[in-house]
Amino acid sequence: MSISSRKRQANSSNKTLSLREATRYPLFKIPLMALIICLILALLCGLLGLGRPQVNVAISLDLSSSTYTNNGQTVGTSKTIQEQEIEAVYAYLDYNQQRLKRPNQVQVFGFGGNVQPLTPDFSNDTSTVKSQLMSAIANPNLISAILPELTDINRAISTGTNALSTIPQGCRELLLVTDGEATVSPETIANAAFNRVKLNIVVVGDQSPTLQSAAIATGGIYLSGEAQTLDRLFTQRLFSHFNSNLPWVIFWLGCAWISLMWMLCLPLNRLIFQQVMKLNWHKASQLALANALFWTVVTPCIIWGVAGTIPLISGC
Repeated sequence: MSISSRKRQANSSNKTLSLREATRYPLFKIPLMALIICLILALLCGLLGLGRPQVNVAISLDLSSSTYTNNGQTVGTSKTIQEQEIEAVYAYLDYNQQRLKRPNQVQVFGFGGNVQPLTPDFSNDTSTVKSQLMSAIANPNLISAILPELTDINRAISTGTNALSTIPQGCRELLLVTDGEATVSPETIANAAFNRVKLNIVVVGDQSPTLQSAAIATGGIYLSGEAQTLDRLFTQRLFSHFNSNLPWVIFWLGCAWISLMWMLCLPLNRLIFQQVMKLNWHKASQLALANALFWTVVTPCIIWGVAGTIPLISGC
């Protein structure tokens, strides 16, 4: 056998030996175990819905005089906007009962120039909330109590925020439906943000940039559409958004990525930086560790940007 052939065999065996040695170190084994655990937890969260937050929802419905008609919405229904608002709430309550082992706590308000509770308190009993809402809507004194000639969204948001702030645990979501443009004062938005209340606003009809800004400022979502789509917006968009455990899935995938970066420290050191790039041991070790530390710092920022929160800090 020639000398060059012997050198090639020696180099090949050295590479294999280096990789085998790398897999025996705790710096490889521990991140590998962490990677497997994080991937399993991400899978369980995705399949079983683990980590769903406890949610409290205040629903505030615009019952001003403009909601007594269909307000020029798509032809094909004789239902008023107000009737379709109520049906959307019923659809949300049905989803709440059927799809969650721990249903959302819900309280419903109606507003015009004034705000009136349509259910007396927060409850996760669907039949009770439906019965209370039906009785309130049928009350002949409701119209005069809410002052239907006016639409005071500031007061509606403040009332919902104050009600949610009394609940010590769980996420606080205010779902407000209106059919018109309105202004929201900075103080009202600041109060909602201070009390960790997210403003989720649905506008029936034209867009409302002011209300959209209020929703974004508090971490909520803004939707617009016709009255006929309210039940779908309430169930497929808002209910799914409130009760999603996606932040936990993203969190565990992020942890898996960090574990992978630490697991690759020794392979990067031995195979890439030393053997391919011909760096000395000291420089190769510095680069491998710098790569792992970089992703350890950056990944939580990416999780925050994608999921909107770090679940270990806040589940909402």
